[in-house]
Amino acid sequence: MLPKLLSRWLDLGRVEASKGIVLCFLTGFMVRLIPELLAYPYPVGFDTVYYASRMKSGIIWNHWTQFFTSTWLLYAFIIPIYNLSHIDPFLILKIVTPVLYGLNVAGIYFFAKEVLGWNTTKSLMAGCFFSVQLASLRISWDLLRNILGMAILLLALTLTTRISTKRGLACFILLSLLTVFSHELAAVTLLIVVLGSIFWRLTKEQTKMSDKRTFFGVLPALIVFLAGIYFRLFPIPYKIETNVISAKDVNVGNVGVFFLVNYLDVKTSVDYYTSYFDLALNVLTLFCVLYLPYLFLVLKGFFRHRILDFWTCLLTVGSFGCLILPFCALLLWHRWMFMLVYTFTFYAVNGLDKLLKKRNSGGFAVKLKNSEGKVKGMLLLTVMLGCVYLATPVLMNTFNVGISSIPYVCRYFSVSPTIPYQDVGA
Repeated sequence: MLPKLLSRWLDLGRVEASKGIVLCFLTGFMVRLIPELLAYPYPVGFDTVYYASRMKSGIIWNHWTQFFTSTWLLYAFIIPIYNLSHIDPFLILKIVTPVLYGLNVAGIYFFAKEVLGWNTTKSLMAGCFFSVQLASLRISWDLLRNILGMAILLLALTLTTRISTKRGLACFILLSLLTVFSHELAAVTLLIVVLGSIFWRLTKEQTKMSDKRTFFGVLPALIVFLAGIYFRLFPIPYKIETNVISAKDVNVGNVGVFFLVNYLDVKTSVDYYTSYFDLALNVLTLFCVLYLPYLFLVLKGFFRHRILDFWTCLLTVGSFGCLILPFCALLLWHRWMFMLVYTFTFYAVNGLDKLLKKRNSGGFAVKLKNSEGKVKGMLLLTVMLGCVYLATPVLMNTFNVGISSIPYVCRYFSVSPTIPYQDVGA
């Protein structure tokens, strides 16, 4: 069964490269549209209500410093759309969310083809595999700023291969700035990956003219990012008149720097751990649920690439740093772990491609036959988990079961798929 399925993938090589990105976008759009239709007319996710209220407020910045301190790009898109159309904000979000997810799937394809140099078939496999994974679907569920930032990040990293032209440099500068304005974690990823790659070449005395152009290209984004840090550390007081009562978390576990957290002291609606053992159990359980089904393919297909090396290293530190230094680790370890899906997708697809090539060459027949059974089970389990999460609106309302029923991971997934329109005030 698996050979026949994979042979169909080979037929996709006939698809023109220019059409591949459109195909991936449509795939991501249609996949992410499923829960929106199942939950209709209600919204999907928890943070979705906040985005709707921001649209109704019509305010992008409350103060000029928020140009640097707030990731406002999403609101700069959806607020004008709402003001011009006066369509129900939840309906707008039901369209915007699948579009953003489609852009991410297309970005995976574009990155694989342009940066990794993969052919059309292999790049399509990467895009489609990404679209059905539990981790990527969770990010898209209601973390819209995050999914927007990652879509722009993929395009920005891809343009590092075209930095030699004036047009490529201009586009890279623009996308780098938009990444910083879209989401904090995407901005950190961009700067660490790009600057880390340049510094690595510098230590090896292998710098090229393209590295200098890349540095000057990312410099405006770096300046804006550092300005945002400055205004967070030394905020300018301002007062906002509002009738909204904001209830903040009890204890965010701050250790003096806003992006570091003491996970043994933090007490929020998501992060609350009674002991180090409880923290470790949460981290390892979430990792197993997200990636254990196809971890074999990730290890099989691991390869060295300058961008992926720094990217994976950052995501790994963000995901598991809380186990090494629980009293002083990067905030939102679970968000970093969700974003591991971006690099793991490339490794897993490369591992699958290796198995395909071995099969076609006829080598290691017995060993490969055993591997095929494992691969079929891995792919099936991965797709099943994604499908279960896509069906959350129906499963939670009908049977009150879903991914959130798995112990130790429920707090990291949105378990309230439907919130009535009338619950959002004007």
